[in-house]
Amino acid sequence: RLWYARKASRNKKSAGTWIGIGVVVYLFSATSVLTHIVEPAWTLLPTDPLIVIASSVLGWVQIKKFNELAASYTLTAHEIGILQNRIGEITSEFDLSEFINDSELAFSREHTQWVARASN
Repeated sequence: RLWYARKASRNKKSAGTWIGIGVVVYLFSATSVLTHIVEPAWTLLPTDPLIVIASSVLGWVQIKKFNELAASYTLTAHEIGILQNRIGEITSEFDLSEFINDSELAFSREHTQWVARASN
């Protein structure tokens, strides 16, 4: 559970960091474009490289799917927490069997989502 919670936190932080970087680069790009409009004689403005960098950052965020991963890991950590609370309720083989099935389902969902993301 702790591993999933940490992965969720890291992915959420990475999403915020990369989105922040993208916003800053886009602002520099916009400033460069507006400066070029106001002062067309300035030819050494880094407009084109900034636009390429901004687009690359946006593409990186979309490829890595940080927010999706954070949500998936958070859900799995939550499900593991629910399962942990149920351990004390096991009083028979049937209860144990149900617990194992529910546990496998929780991890199977996360694994299925991971495979789907990896194949895209």
